[in-house]
Amino acid sequence: MFTGSGGDEVNAHHSRTDVELPTPEPAPWLGPKAVRALAEVNEHLAPIPVLPVPTLMAFGMHNPGFLRVGVWPVSPLVHPRIVRFMEQLPHEYKRGKALFRERIRRAGLPESVAAPAEPENFLAVLEKGLRSYGLPVLDDMLKESVLVDLGYVDRKALAQARKDADTALTVPDLLCDVLALEVGLLSLM
Repeated sequence: MFTGSGGDEVNAHHSRTDVELPTPEPAPWLGPKAVRALAEVNEHLAPIPVLPVPTLMAFGMHNPGFLRVGVWPVSPLVHPRIVRFMEQLPHEYKRGKALFRERIRRAGLPESVAAPAEPENFLAVLEKGLRSYGLPVLDDMLKESVLVDLGYVDRKALAQARKDADTALTVPDLLCDVLALEVGLLSLM
């Protein structure tokens, strides 16, 4: 299956730029071990990969499921040569995916495909998935959890986040990260 994975990332400002991002507040359910680890998060780092880190993280979350059901995902937009090419382009060619959109136009596709009036938005899918599948996993985590047992997640704070999610208009997408890590660790056992 050919995917568009990585397209957003190769069009963004590259992680090697000097852009300073604000430090996000840590998740309230972090355990003491995770809080200590955060103090050393920028020490002993591996070399920066060619592929954008968010793309690698997405591959780590999605590709095992594809492979388990016999689907071989191919993501041509993150071939190392394309990533390096995109890094060298002036930002005006990347802003708004200008280069990609122009290529689509030249291929003869209509403007509604090249530059849709309303861009894709998967927030409703994420919300549905978190409510239907994520919160039950969170309920299981509150009973038994690798991350809690190892001290990376505080069970009481996570229970409060679970309670808050029931009454919130949207489930905080930050919960998706802890759920994905827990499920990923369980898949290795």
